[in-house]
Amino acid sequence: MKRILVSSISLFIGMVATFAGTTPAWVKAKPIDNDYYIGISSALVTENNFQQVARDKALGDLIGEINIEIESTSLLNQQDINSVYSESFNQDIKSTAIAQLEGHELVDSYNDGERYWVYYRLNKKEYELLMQKRLSEATTRAYDYWVKGVQAEDSGRLTDAMDLYLSGLASVEAYANRHLTVDHQGRTIDIGIELYNSLKALFADLSILTTPQKITAQAFSKEATLAQIEVLSNGTPAIGIPLKARFSIGEGSVSLDAKTQSNGTATLTITNVTSKQPYQEIELRVDVSAPAKFNTDYMKRLTADLFDHIPVIKLPVVVEQAPLKAILYTQDNRISGLSNNISSYLNDYFDIVHEKDSADLSVTVNSSIRKGGIIPSEMYDLIEVFASCNISIIDLSTGNTVANFGPQDVRSLLPVNSSNSKIQATVQRDLFKELRPMLERNLKNAHFSRKAQQNSNAIDNEADDDTSMPEIIE
Repeated sequence: MKRILVSSISLFIGMVATFAGTTPAWVKAKPIDNDYYIGISSALVTENNFQQVARDKALGDLIGEINIEIESTSLLNQQDINSVYSESFNQDIKSTAIAQLEGHELVDSYNDGERYWVYYRLNKKEYELLMQKRLSEATTRAYDYWVKGVQAEDSGRLTDAMDLYLSGLASVEAYANRHLTVDHQGRTIDIGIELYNSLKALFADLSILTTPQKITAQAFSKEATLAQIEVLSNGTPAIGIPLKARFSIGEGSVSLDAKTQSNGTATLTITNVTSKQPYQEIELRVDVSAPAKFNTDYMKRLTADLFDHIPVIKLPVVVEQAPLKAILYTQDNRISGLSNNISSYLNDYFDIVHEKDSADLSVTVNSSIRKGGIIPSEMYDLIEVFASCNISIIDLSTGNTVANFGPQDVRSLLPVNSSNSKIQATVQRDLFKELRPMLERNLKNAHFSRKAQQNSNAIDNEADDDTSMPEIIE
């Protein structure tokens, strides 16, 4: 019992000395030592993990003493970095330095009962030796990436070269403020600048050629039209280059090989031309971008204008013959809003005619409207109305149904006291909103024969032309 009492007293005296002792001089004023970087900070003892918090803040204070200068011959100095980016770069470097810090030592700690203080230091010479070692390793890796990138570029594998150059730049990101010298074939080069210059020049001399230089096609033809695309870099076939194509003038369906082959070529296939415009264009471009893994501010800045000078090719498409002619049938002349919208939309694809004998295809629109329930609401009750539409497109040369589609039970909500004209206008607007993308999809895949003679088997829809308004069924 006596021994336990003595131990308790000793522990109490030790605690009093820890909390109530003389405040160390380093807490009152940060020491100055030419041989060490020093970091001092504190945290409230009531904070969670207060010892870790104090340590992290002290190491941040220590790193803050390390002066980061942008050397005149460094990669960053070549890029005309503004003050905002320089500040961001410094912060990124210091954050990385804290995470990778080695060789620091805890000199002392102090707890005054309210705050916990820590004192860390780092030997300047040891730190510089460590940085030189890391710099040497980083520049060696960057040089290896550059050499492999040059080899890939020389063989026409430009996207592989881009990835290698970017990987090299990423490996020296933390040292972009320094002169990154390596020996290359007996001469000293800055590998950061070499990587950057190689990257910027990678797509500068890219050219895209097409055979033929102009495409002649027929609208809605069943025959696909092909073109050969060739991508060259300084006259050398560019291998594995991703491409994309689209109609920039006119409209149609176009596909392209995902990447250029070993000879730098890709095949463009026009499966359909749907616009009736006599002159159309297909835009061809290289579809490259920096991989997502290179997404730091530093890397984004280096690649900001990397792809600006890649050529974009406009391939002319001349549509032969006059536009196809379509006749439009509707079941009701009082659904003028829907009919006008459909007619206006189809006019981008066909010439609308009123005589079946002169038409190549017929478009029949059947619509119906039915009343739903009453929906209570805070301000006023609403009536729900459901509308359906079916469109049938027939090739009059063959009598074949090319497409049969339409939205069903499209719901519209209106105030219960809405007039019949208001209901019609709202329903037709909502119905066409659903119908339009369906029209686009179906016409994109449609093919028609031009009417050489009257087909006796063609379906005559004129007799079905009904002028009665679809009733709203109670």
